[in-house]
Amino acid sequence: MSREPVPRICIACSIFRKEIERFLAQEELDIPVRFLGSMLHMEPEQLEAKLLAAVEEEWAKGNEVVLVYGDCCPGMTTLEAAAGVARTQGFNCPEIVLGRETYRRMRREGVFFLMPEWVGIWRRVFQGTLGLTGDTARDFMKDMHTRLVYLDTGLVPVPEKELEEIRDYTGLPLERMSVSLEPLLDGLRQAALRIRHEQA
Repeated sequence: MSREPVPRICIACSIFRKEIERFLAQEELDIPVRFLGSMLHMEPEQLEAKLLAAVEEEWAKGNEVVLVYGDCCPGMTTLEAAAGVARTQGFNCPEIVLGRETYRRMRREGVFFLMPEWVGIWRRVFQGTLGLTGDTARDFMKDMHTRLVYLDTGLVPVPEKELEEIRDYTGLPLERMSVSLEPLLDGLRQAALRIRHEQA
C-alpha cells in the first residue's frame, strides 16, 4: 500500500530568486519556495542559524525540505544529512549553475565568478565586508584570479556599468558568459527525488 506523499518546500538562497521564480512561472517546478538573503553568506554562523530555524519551522509543519545552497556554512553537511532534507549538489552557487565539470575547469583557470545579484551589492561586499580597497583590492584579486566572468542567466539586463566598475576596481579582465538554467533546474529536481527515494 503506497503512502500519502509528504509535502515539500524549497529553502533557497536569494541569489537564485529570479531563476527559481521563472521555473515556478513556467510550471517547471511545483514546490513552494522561501528565500533567505544572499548577504547571510558573509556571516556563515548567522546563515547556519537562519537555515536551521527555517528547516525546523518546516519540519514542524510536516514538510520535507530541499535546500538550494552550496556548502555555504559549517553545519551544512549535518543539516543536509537529516531525515527529510536534501540539498542541491555543488560546492557553491556558480557550480550549481554551471555544473561540476564546467565550474571546476574554469576555477582551475583562476576565474572569479560574478552572479547577477552579486553585481548589485559588490561595493558592500568588497569594501564593507572584506575591506578590500585601492591597491590592496587589485593586488589581492590579481594574486588569486586571472579574470572575471559574469554568469548571464538571461533574466535581467546585463549591468554593464557595474561590471565596468568591478573590472576597473579589481584590475582583472572581464568576460560575459551566457549560461543555461538547466543545471539549476535539474539539481532542484534531483534533490527532490532523493528525498522521495529516502522516504519510500
